[in-house]
Amino acid sequence: MTDNLTLAVFGAGGKTGSLLLERAVRKGHRVRGLEHHLPEQADRIAGVDYMRCDVLEDDLTDPIKGCDAVISTLGVSFAPSTAIDPPPLYSEGTRRIVEAMGQADVDRIAVISAAFVDHQPSVPSWFQLTVVPALTNILDQIRIMERMLEAERGVRWTAVRPGWLIDLPYSGAAQAQTRKLPSDCFRCRHADLAGFLLDTIESGTWIDDKPAVGKPEADEDEGVLALREELENMFSSASR
Repeated sequence: MTDNLTLAVFGAGGKTGSLLLERAVRKGHRVRGLEHHLPEQADRIAGVDYMRCDVLEDDLTDPIKGCDAVISTLGVSFAPSTAIDPPPLYSEGTRRIVEAMGQADVDRIAVISAAFVDHQPSVPSWFQLTVVPALTNILDQIRIMERMLEAERGVRWTAVRPGWLIDLPYSGAAQAQTRKLPSDCFRCRHADLAGFLLDTIESGTWIDDKPAVGKPEADEDEGVLALREELENMFSSASR
């Protein structure tokens, strides 16, 4: 693809979305940041054209029209309420995005999926037996999204499957392979995920594929105590 692209980024206000916007603008791309609740002016990234957009309700054709590609960083936060009854952002939201892409004559999309839709040999058994079952309803939505993309004709898609996300700086050392996380990879940095999503669009790689992305981290970031603390923080934030 050309060096300077026009990109529509859904979920632009989230952690991965914001990092992707920063990276894309820094590399000279024209970026439309699409988000249900727009960030305050002070929190906006210079050079991004922000647009308010509800993927489950609004007409998505105009925000996508004229773009070279779409990147969806939409995701469902892990909290008790969303674990029980997740909003259909992955399934219905992605379906509506792809439908609008057809109307806007855009054929390239990269989305965030999850490594845990498949059994992952590199993931600790305690995580497989505790956290993954709690994610069942969210993962079912992601599986619907992946099957929908696989069935699409005329759309070049990439479903990026990160490991358990962690908020650490960009490393540039993320590893990827089809469907399964590379050996010893359990976690994935938000910044590395953002970089990988942008790279697959820029390079035209991983077309119609499901790269699982992660990197080995320090023991203290991969153990039970670290995960418990992160989950407690998530649930605490969700209850406020």
